[in-house]
Amino acid sequence: MRAALLAALAACGGSGHAGSDAPAGDAAGDVAVSDAPASSALGTVSATPATCPQGMPATAQCQTLTVTDCPGIESESITATVGVLAGSGAGTIVHFSGGGGEGVENTGAQAYAAAGFRQVFVAWATDWEQTTSAGIKTAACRPATVLQWAFDTLHGRDRTKGFCGQGFSGGSGQLGYALATYGMGAVLDYVNELSGPPFARIDLGCDGNAAATATVCGASVTMRLPSKLDSWENIPAPNSCGATTNTATEIARWRDDSIAVGGVYAYPNTRVEFFDCTNQATAVTGMAQLYEMQITSTTAYHCYSQADGCQGEGLGSGAQQAVAAMQAGCVARH
Repeated sequence: MRAALLAALAACGGSGHAGSDAPAGDAAGDVAVSDAPASSALGTVSATPATCPQGMPATAQCQTLTVTDCPGIESESITATVGVLAGSGAGTIVHFSGGGGEGVENTGAQAYAAAGFRQVFVAWATDWEQTTSAGIKTAACRPATVLQWAFDTLHGRDRTKGFCGQGFSGGSGQLGYALATYGMGAVLDYVNELSGPPFARIDLGCDGNAAATATVCGASVTMRLPSKLDSWENIPAPNSCGATTNTATEIARWRDDSIAVGGVYAYPNTRVEFFDCTNQATAVTGMAQLYEMQITSTTAYHCYSQADGCQGEGLGSGAQQAVAAMQAGCVARH
C-alpha cells in the first residue's frame, strides 16, 4: 500500500503552478470512492448578537453561535464568533482559520469585498476538533452545521449567487469534512483549500511505521502530523501520534476518522481547488494531494515552490492566485 501511495503522489509531476481538471479517481490505491449521500446528520445553531473580537474586519457585524446536538457529541456544545461583512450581491464566502480555528482567516478579504461578496468569518472559542472522547470526523459536524446555518440565514438559500468556502490549514480540514462527510456538496458552489486539509489520512500521518515522506510535484514532503493530534483524536496511551508501537486497532480508527476514507468524493456542482507549498512543507501538502486524488468531480491542485516565495504553509504568490481563483469561481453552480 505504501509503495502505491508514493507512486500516486509522485505522479502529480513537477513543481510550479501545476493543476488538473481531470477526474482523480482512487489514486491512493486502497481507499474506496463513494458517491453515496453523506450519512452524518448536522447539529443545531442558536445565535445572539455579539461584540466583534480583535482580528475581525472593522466594519463586520458579529454574532455568537452556539452549536449543539451534533450526533455522538449531542451534549458537547461549542461556541464561535461569526463576523459578517455585507456585500453588494456577488455571493457569499465563508472563511475558516487554521489550527483549532480560533483565529480569523482573511486571505483576499479586501479583494472579495471590492468584488461585492458578502463574507462570513468564523472564529471558534475553543478548538473545534476537541471532544470528550470522539475523533475529529465527529467534531467536524460543528463547522458543517455553521456552513448550513450561513447558507440558510445569511445567504438566504439563494441559488442565483455563489455560496463558497475558503479554509487555511485546519480550516481547509473543516471544509474537507463538510464535503466528504456532511453533505455540503449540496450547498457549496466553490471551495478554496489553502494549505490542506491536514486530516486526509490521519493513519498515514500518525503511524510512525508509515512512510515518513512522499513526493508531491517533484519535491519530498513530510507526511508526519503534529502531536496535537493526540488530544484532538483522543488517542489513548500508550498510543500516540508518531509512535512506532501503536496498535492495529488504533491505527484503523485513525484511518476511519480521515477525510479521504469512507466519504463522498463526487461533488458535481462544487468546484474544489487546492493550493499548497512544497518548500519546507508541513504534512498539509501531502495530505491535500491525497484528498484531491479521491475527488471524482472537477478539481485543480496548485503546488508552489521556493521560486514562488512559499515556505511551510505560507503560499507566497500562490495566495494571490488563490484569491483570483475564488473571485472567478464563486458563481452559482447548483
